[in-house]
Amino acid sequence: MFQNVRKKRKPYFMIIPMIDIIFFLLVFFMMNSLQTVAQKALAVQLPQAKHAAAPAQLPIVLTLDKDGHITVDNRPVSYDEAAAVMQQHMAENPDAAVVLQADEKTAHGQVVAIMDMLKGAGVHRLAIAAKQRN
Repeated sequence: MFQNVRKKRKPYFMIIPMIDIIFFLLVFFMMNSLQTVAQKALAVQLPQAKHAAAPAQLPIVLTLDKDGHITVDNRPVSYDEAAAVMQQHMAENPDAAVVLQADEKTAHGQVVAIMDMLKGAGVHRLAIAAKQRN
């Protein structure tokens, strides 16, 4: 008697829950990949500040590592090339913002020299990057 009941029922697949799970996984991996995108220039340890915040627009990023190497928007340049690039950017867009990412172990004199160069290039909006302190 029990064997007859089993034979009459056909197995079926519920496709809607499978589609829901696949879309959930797709969204999960898309959001995860957006979080892992980072700037891959120089390995810079930013100093921490309680009131650090992310900028609202995409600024020009100038990075200075502890050895004095400079990159502008992830492109390695010399000090003179950086000055020329910044003057060109400021001529094209005088209201452009610049973010200076200086390693916390960078010599103070190098940071001041870069800031002086940026002022000479016509930068009016300068931000110093820092990690938010917990």
